Amino acid sequence: MAFQLWYTNYFIDINSKQTIDPKLIPGIDELGEFSSNGDNTAWHFKSQLREDDFKRHLTQLLTDNTQIDPQDVTVTKGIDGGPLKML
Repeated sequence: MAFQLWYTNYFIDINSKQTIDPKLIPGIDELGEFSSNGDNTAWHFKSQLREDDFKRHLTQLLTDNTQIDPQDVTVTKGIDGGPLKML
């Protein structure tokens, strides 16, 4: 049986005219599994990082690789997930 890792859901809302497909940001996949909506204004991550680490790394990636102002980004922590959450 494979070991199932725990993760936290993070929801990112981008309130900026400067949106970007997260797949185009180098290193974004190191934050966890991600998806985005059609106009790239809402992203969802399943990450193993703690909230403060996640926010710090996301801010750094956005600052280094995009024109999105980190002040225009809202990160909301969702529920934790894992192999036993559905029981």
